This record gives sequence, C-alpha cells and structure tokens, in this order.
Amino acid sequence: MTVLLDPPLDPTSPEARDWLEEELRRAIYREQPSLLQRAWDWFADLLSRTSGTGGLPAWTIGVVVLVAVAVVALIVVRSMAVERRMAPAVAKGVLDGQVRTAEEHRAAAREALLRGEAETAVLEAYRAIARASVERTILDDQPGRTAHEVAVALTPVFPSQTAALATSADVFDAVRYGRRSARPGAAESLLALDAELARTRPVFPQPAFTAQDFTVQDFTAQDFPGAERSGSP
Repeated sequence: MTVLLDPPLDPTSPEARDWLEEELRRAIYREQPSLLQRAWDWFADLLSRTSGTGGLPAWTIGVVVLVAVAVVALIVVRSMAVERRMAPAVAKGVLDGQVRTAEEHRAAAREALLRGEAETAVLEAYRAIARASVERTILDDQPGRTAHEVAVALTPVFPSQTAALATSADVFDAVRYGRRSARPGAAESLLALDAELARTRPVFPQPAFTAQDFTVQDFTAQDFPGAERSGSP
C-alpha cells in the first residue's frame, strides 16, 4: 500500500507571516473565563431555573442549593490548587538552560509535533530560530535574551520578515508565559519561518567609513607632521 505524504512546508515569507498572524488570532490565545467564573455562572443559572419551578417542594430546592454550594466549594479548592501550579513562569531567556544546536531544536520541534505536543513544538521551533542566529554570528550568545529581544535584534537584519518575527515572539510568549495552548499549525509556521530565515541573506548595516572611501589624494603633508623633515638630507 502506498502512503501519500503531504509535501514539506516551504512557504514564502508573506505566507509564513500570514499563517502566524492567523494562528495568533485564534480564540485559543485569548483570555478565557476562569474555572471559578464558569462555576459561578453555572450556579447562578441553576438558581434561576430552580426559582421558576413552582411545583417542586421547598425541601427539594434546599437540597439543590446545598449540592450546588458543595460543588462550588470543591471547584474553588481545585481551582486554587491549579492556579498555584499554573502561576505565570518567571521570564527567562529563550536559550537559557541546556545548550543545544539549532538542528537539535528543530528535531525536537518535529518530534513534539509527531507526539501531538504542539506547545513544546512551538517553543523548540522558536529556539531553533534564536540558536541559528547565534550560529550564524548574527546574534551574540547573550544569556537572558527574551523572545521579543530576539525579534527586535533580527528585524534590521531580516527586514522582509519584520512582521513574522514579531508575531512569532508573541506566539512564543503566549505559550511559554501565558500558559496558552497551541495548535500544530503554529509550530509548523515557526518551522517554516526558520527555514525562510536560513535561506535569506542577512542585511548588515554598513560602517560609516571604509578603506575604499579614502585615496592617497585625500591626504596632504599637513596630515603627517614631520614627514618633510624626515625626508630632507
């Protein structure tokens, strides 16, 4: 049996940017009501529906209220425990921790995608972008550099990918520090951006003056005090 595989992702820079921006606009990255808020909404709805059932005996309503209060209390306790575990992580550098090559980060991202771990794939794909920039000596290996600092530093070097870099940093922060879930498409877009940057020749700022800017005619004897005396018999 022949298995047909999808062609490898190889989008252009505008396509990669559009994919990232579309991914970030998804509701999965937006603020969601807390578990406590959802529990309160459910309790309020239950009370409103119970108050309209005039045919039920009073003790039934009391039992419903007690059960609802117990459920809400249980949810509050569990919610507090979850919130303590899910407290925002302290911001650290993108490449802080164990040093790995860009290719190792790419491989980790692809393996995470195969396992269905889109969040890990997003983080590893962005780390591949940062590490590749260090390996190409575009960035120095400065510890503590955040995702947005990486994007800002790479923007003048890859001006055509400005929007995609900014969006990719937003996605990284939303997953790493905002505790947002991610879709596989986000990681695939980041890997596509990484491939696009690898194909793109960096644009480095030109120095103010180069050796070609000067010729022998640009200098006079006044520029070399004592030259005439040293050359005289």
